Amino acid sequence: MKVVWLGWEEIYTTRRAQEAAKAQGLELDACNIHDVGFNVEGGKANAFAFGRDLLECYDGLVVRTFYPYISESLTLARLFHDAGKVVIDESLTDEGYAVSKMHDHLVLAERGIPTPRTWQVFNPRQVEELAERLTYPCLLKGVHGARGEHVYVVHNGEQLQRRLWHYPYGELMLQEYLPAAEDYRVMVIGYRALPVMVSRKPPKGDFRTNYAIGGRFTRHDLTEFPAFQPLAESAARALRREFTAVDIRLKGDQPMVLEVNRQPDFEGFERATKFDVAAEAVRYICQRVGKNQRARKR
Repeated sequence: MKVVWLGWEEIYTTRRAQEAAKAQGLELDACNIHDVGFNVEGGKANAFAFGRDLLECYDGLVVRTFYPYISESLTLARLFHDAGKVVIDESLTDEGYAVSKMHDHLVLAERGIPTPRTWQVFNPRQVEELAERLTYPCLLKGVHGARGEHVYVVHNGEQLQRRLWHYPYGELMLQEYLPAAEDYRVMVIGYRALPVMVSRKPPKGDFRTNYAIGGRFTRHDLTEFPAFQPLAESAARALRREFTAVDIRLKGDQPMVLEVNRQPDFEGFERATKFDVAAEAVRYICQRVGKNQRARKR
């Protein structure tokens, strides 16, 4: 059983996945989109890397990053899917190839999953009209950002205009700010929440809780927050995210989904909880690929 892990080879999450794969007998080869090439010959499309035809040599694809070539990464997912191979996450081949946090919030809202009020605007007039209606402070977030990058808190219309000036219109979305001392992360693999979770507090002088910028993680049993499991699992299933981290913050007593991360790193989570997330992820990959292989042999 062989799987391509499309992600940065040097990061913690990739290294841990490869360690877990080796222990479970899965051949997991990591590469990023720079290593992949495409060709069309004789009316047939192919993808290649490592000197191999990926569609002939591998049984599945796990997409962990898209940047800097989003369309090419999605094309690779489509080729694997069309060849009858497993692609994780399922959403990459059944939701119209949408890669946008705004899209995520639209889908969650349609499913009745509570999220903060969120807007994405594309021209100066829309910004001006919205600035007059907003309650400050509010957040600006990159539609395609990750790890706390391109996230800002703004306190008035002047700050909003000044911050937006640095980005093309439509690159940032506005979101209701939920003041709280901490937020929470629930890891979901195969649409099932892990039995442990973390609370996350920001480093001194910041409001962001991401581990990459110094957020402090504390372990909890999932049973301490009984509303979180069904909420996180529903959010993962709504967006067809098979391997995700659902970030939650309370608005009063109401848990709200901040984000359903498409490619979560789990270094902070593993270090805080001592739970082997990598082993669970690889176990699920093996189950999916094995089930697909059995189905194709029938």
